[in-house]
Amino acid sequence: MTTIKKIAECTHVSAATVSNVLNGKGGASEAKAREIRETAERLHYTPNLLAKRLKNQHSNTIGIITEDLTVFNTPEIVDGVDAACEAMGLEIILGNMRLYKRYNNDFTDTQRHQQLLDKMIEHMLSHQVEGIVYIGYHCRKLVYLPSRITVPIVYAYCYPLNQKYPAVIYDDEKAAYDLTMLMIQKGHRQIGAICGPLDSFHTLERLKGYQRALYENGILFNPQLLQYGDWSRSSGFAAAELLVPAGVTAIFAFNDEMACGVYEYCARNSLQIAKDISVAGFDNRDISADCTPSLTTAKLPLEEIGQTCTRLLTSAIDGEPPKSEITRLPCILLERESIGPCTTV
Repeated sequence: MTTIKKIAECTHVSAATVSNVLNGKGGASEAKAREIRETAERLHYTPNLLAKRLKNQHSNTIGIITEDLTVFNTPEIVDGVDAACEAMGLEIILGNMRLYKRYNNDFTDTQRHQQLLDKMIEHMLSHQVEGIVYIGYHCRKLVYLPSRITVPIVYAYCYPLNQKYPAVIYDDEKAAYDLTMLMIQKGHRQIGAICGPLDSFHTLERLKGYQRALYENGILFNPQLLQYGDWSRSSGFAAAELLVPAGVTAIFAFNDEMACGVYEYCARNSLQIAKDISVAGFDNRDISADCTPSLTTAKLPLEEIGQTCTRLLTSAIDGEPPKSEITRLPCILLERESIGPCTTV
């Protein structure tokens, strides 16, 4: 491993001169500085960032703790944090708790969650991070919190029980309202909804938006037009088996996977999407644009969540009092081909 001392020996100057030149502080003629930089490049010199951080008493490093890196929403949020850090000249350290792989869809906060989090926090602090972004794999209120935290922390795609920590999520309710309004504007009044699990934050928020759109348009809410699934394609298919015979002209599935289950039901029963029945999803998963016809859905602002968290975190690191509030970012409605005009009188 090439050191500053080795470069100094090769260029016949002191180690202090090499250090000054490589850190842009001058201390040598232009010719000698060029020789030092060329020698460092030729010898593949890599600076000791840890030593530099300790000397400056600043690590310029942000920690990212993900509940599970494999869940669809997480990579884009991480990318948003990474892009914002890159623009600010900051580095990241990534830690993955693997909660989905460990516990699947069990979102119950337990002592095991607390132990995993504390271990991850300890790991981050040992690397001198100046702040932490915590990324949930399903939006919910977190009961377990760090037992010991000495740096600012911001939550993404979830929010803590203790409101002293800021959080950034997206606006489920408004997006569901917009999707339902789009169906109503196309003339639909018998609009079925395929919800996720009843105890899901996403289900409750999207249901509020759906019901508000109905109410504002004088459409009586009919609980018989609600079905509950588990976010899977098969549960979307099962819900469509009940909703279509009930006379709905449109179905709002609370995620794209369940919407694909509706597509499958229609294909098996010779029903044309957008003509015989209109369908909307949520999340803008890759499959949504590839459906035939393409699926109307809501795009989540995942990268923006990561960027916003980073801005809030760096402000806290710089001494700005943390904002103990939840920031809700808007989704983008993507109107495609799956919603047609209502032809039923």
